[in-house]
Amino acid sequence: MRSSFALFVLVPVLAVAQAEPSPGSLLQAVSHAPTLTAARQRIQAAQARVEASGRWADPEVEGMGSRRVGPMNERSTMWELNVRQPLPKRGERAADRERAGAVVAMAEAEFAVMAGEMAAETAMALAEAEGALARVRLMETQRGRLDAVQRSVDSRLASGGGRLTDRLAVQTRLASLQLAIEDEQRLRADALAEAAGRLGLPPDGVLPAFAAPAAAEIDPDTAASVRLAAARAAEAAAMVKMARSSARPMTAVGLRLELERAGMGDEDTLGVAFMSEIPWRGRRYARAEERAAEAERMAAQTDAEAVRHRIRTAVTRAERAERLAATARRLSLETLERFNAEYETLVRSAGVSGAGESTVFLVVELLEKATETELQVIQADTAARTARAELWRYASPEPFFHVQP
Repeated sequence: MRSSFALFVLVPVLAVAQAEPSPGSLLQAVSHAPTLTAARQRIQAAQARVEASGRWADPEVEGMGSRRVGPMNERSTMWELNVRQPLPKRGERAADRERAGAVVAMAEAEFAVMAGEMAAETAMALAEAEGALARVRLMETQRGRLDAVQRSVDSRLASGGGRLTDRLAVQTRLASLQLAIEDEQRLRADALAEAAGRLGLPPDGVLPAFAAPAAAEIDPDTAASVRLAAARAAEAAAMVKMARSSARPMTAVGLRLELERAGMGDEDTLGVAFMSEIPWRGRRYARAEERAAEAERMAAQTDAEAVRHRIRTAVTRAERAERLAATARRLSLETLERFNAEYETLVRSAGVSGAGESTVFLVVELLEKATETELQVIQADTAARTARAELWRYASPEPFFHVQP
């Protein structure tokens, strides 16, 4: 009996386009996120506090009036006025200004870290969504191939040939494929919803296209996490200086004016006052604060070095993922060529009388192998894009500052 199978040409379904879109739309979408709007406002608050750093204490004014009655009933009236100006401790104002500047740098670095995290998480969600879409398209193509196989089986059954078990096998595979397609569609919808939620968009909002920096563009010294660690180290260094200044005594200078009105004559007194505290306990506390601030500074420097190691690991991971994706694409082309040759041989042998009893099972198995090969390419491409999306965490933060909110 002559087989009526149609001849398919198995072609790869590429998951990732070769031309990457510009990251501008992704950066613009990230800059509009409510979380970054709040971080930008914290930067403005830190900048405003710089003007209040290194402040002078306000002068103090004290007035007093008294009435004196002596043992001989002599009477006098006294008036006293004191003006006092507290003086800052040596080095205190400069250390406070340095600390305020470090707080601004920390706010800017935290903004950049937050922007990088959001861009990375959004890009990874977009990569997962596009990978799910590619798998849906591949499965729909596989479903079309199996539909053609089923039509061929139905045609053979109608002409009195074929087996009912062949038709049941194809229908079972079609049902399983339909369930897998619906599951991938759910995964894609979840990934898109996650990206929209991170950007503060409604569920049906317009999302930006996937974009990610290349591994060669990552410089560990300019990463936002490294800048944040450097800002923390600068703040700790300023706190060391403030601790040292707190060990010095607080002083104040004043002017004293006293007027006395008495029966024997008036007396006017003008004096200059100087006040200084005795740092009896303060020096011990200041040394403890200095040790704590120095430990914070060393911890920040260690954090910066740890971040550099993580950056190098992420870059090498992205490079390995891209090499694996390129290898998967190359090998899939060779594998699909062999599948095509095997499929043509299978169809020709099916036309020989008595030689096609298990042809349907072989065709279904061959199509499944081809689908698995293409799925491996999609998974490798998705993994490569996800690894590249993670590089947003370590990209230079300058583009985030230049995007208008």
